[in-house]
Amino acid sequence: MKSAIKVGRGLLRKPAWARLLGRRVCLVTEPEAHRRFGRKLLDALRREGIEAALHLLPAGEAAKTLACVHSIYRTLVRSGLGRDGGVIALGGGAVTDAAGFAAATYLRGVPWITVPTTLLGQVDSGIGGKTGVNIAEGKNLVGAFHQPRAVICDLAVLDSLPLREVISGLGEAVKYGLVFDRAFFDRMRRDWDRLLALDPLALAPVVRRCAALKAEIVAKDERETTGLRELLNFGHTVGHALETEAGYGTLRHGEAVVWGMRAALALSLMKTGLPKADALDAGRVLAQIPVPRPPARPERLLARMRRDKKARGGRIRFVLLKRIGRPVVAAVTESEARAALEVLR
Repeated sequence: MKSAIKVGRGLLRKPAWARLLGRRVCLVTEPEAHRRFGRKLLDALRREGIEAALHLLPAGEAAKTLACVHSIYRTLVRSGLGRDGGVIALGGGAVTDAAGFAAATYLRGVPWITVPTTLLGQVDSGIGGKTGVNIAEGKNLVGAFHQPRAVICDLAVLDSLPLREVISGLGEAVKYGLVFDRAFFDRMRRDWDRLLALDPLALAPVVRRCAALKAEIVAKDERETTGLRELLNFGHTVGHALETEAGYGTLRHGEAVVWGMRAALALSLMKTGLPKADALDAGRVLAQIPVPRPPARPERLLARMRRDKKARGGRIRFVLLKRIGRPVVAAVTESEARAALEVLR
């Protein structure tokens, strides 16, 4: 099932879209998102004649645990929610991951709608139906594919977003340009200062383009069986290892992916014949994204990369670039991966 994607301003004030779930819903969110948007959304839902329960998760990656998903189940049971109702996930990627996983598994699956309140969620993590939680051994190792009925991208919720969250989202948006669309990458490069300032005239086309690209890819390869969806993982082999090694929540996801893309560019120069001009263009944009210095522990990062979902037969696999807009998946030796990690120093 392909999700409906709505992009605009003021979508939370008139949530007629919630009728896609029926007359009873559970709003799953976290304290800050609830303070900023959740209370008003609950009031608006009730004005629409929709009965709405509330479940609060902890902030950030702490929401992505099996214990938190179990707590959602209990709220769904107590609120009397059946298969004729559904879940609304309001928040960042951690909330949508956990709430979506609960929706995928409660009563063997109930419908849900995701309302991402971060730029990262609107351009990437809120779209595509990947849901799940972290365990000590790695990020997103437990989960399910469960497409939301709709993705509601209200650009008004981004107006007061902290700079690090803006950076995290823009890092993922750059990924889409590097992997799939050279013209889109060039436009982002030209509009970079306006994007950092959350200029709505610059930002809206970025959200729409990223959402359209991801929706198109997911529709063709929902469960990662053809290899197309795997291309979305450019920068993620190193990025996920960095997130786990630093401790969940220390590095924002998009910040870690920026470092991962820099490592992937280094590998692309080694292995795919990526033209130096393309590497310089991409490298300049990535270098001007202000991200914290990550933990540079090569052997520990390599151990985590061996457990990456893309690994096959113990071989580490990366999404690399032949040119900007022309990705390829390649197996990488440990010595090559170790050399690429030098960009972290």
